[in-house]
Amino acid sequence: MSQYTAIIPAAGKGVRLLPFTAHCPKTMLSVAGKPIIAHILHQLETCGIRKAVFIVGYQKEPLIEYVRTHYSHLETVFIEQTELKGLGHAVYLAKNAVSGPCFILLGDTIIDGDLRPLIHAGTNAVGVKTVQDPRRFGVVELQQGRIVGFEEKPEHPKSNLALIGAYSFLEAGQLFSCLEEVIKSGKTVKNEIQLTDALSCLLRRGADIVPVKMADWFDCGTVEIMLQTNRILLKRHAFLPEKFLRNNKIISPCWIDESAVVENCVLGPYVSVGEGARLEGCSLEDVIVSPNTHLNGRKEKNKIFDPYSK
Repeated sequence: MSQYTAIIPAAGKGVRLLPFTAHCPKTMLSVAGKPIIAHILHQLETCGIRKAVFIVGYQKEPLIEYVRTHYSHLETVFIEQTELKGLGHAVYLAKNAVSGPCFILLGDTIIDGDLRPLIHAGTNAVGVKTVQDPRRFGVVELQQGRIVGFEEKPEHPKSNLALIGAYSFLEAGQLFSCLEEVIKSGKTVKNEIQLTDALSCLLRRGADIVPVKMADWFDCGTVEIMLQTNRILLKRHAFLPEKFLRNNKIISPCWIDESAVVENCVLGPYVSVGEGARLEGCSLEDVIVSPNTHLNGRKEKNKIFDPYSK
């Protein structure tokens, strides 16, 4: 099998996550003890992917520094999206850096599960999941189990199968050709160039695209969803070095990074503490403590803290 290249669009401003995105891109926000981008890159490495092309923009420096520091073993390319013209435009910017098979995974999406069925589908494939309100998503239309159409945020959806932000293509050149056709046509949805229109173009050209149902998908776009994702992931992937049990009361599940300093605290359940954080005399429940955050004497529930939190 030819080696896949990952394309990770991560240029968005994350307006719904202010003030936490005032100083970093949303893909660098912490969930279950590490940045969203770390969850994504772990998944890609599990699939054997060794090259990643990042489409960056807003507050790009923390993301670039983190990836280069923690994933120096990967081949990485960073391309700036100077105008936010939509997902289709973001992916198209990678055309000179990608050839052969490619895998697209959105930079604010965590998929907790095996992505390899998407890559080993034997043809082009998209990850899908049944949702209650498909009007908020890109939606696939099926006939006899095959995809025959795509719609972006339809008022009257033809199915309840939503695209989850994971796409696998056998030949990137065909995708970029369709994206170029969409861009030249001037077609947009809410002033954005949509990837779903390029997928529809592939179908018109006779390409086969199969749906692959995925179990868990977390679109980390709001504080509420981030806290919910944190709870679910901690239930499955808690991490608690024994040294933190000596001077603290820890109620599982929690994730505390080895490099953190935690003294005289009551933590949990559902508390994640990022790299370089320092907690003293705190009582926290259902809380995300971002890397390098210092808290003293805080008693809090259902919150996110970063180094700039009051």
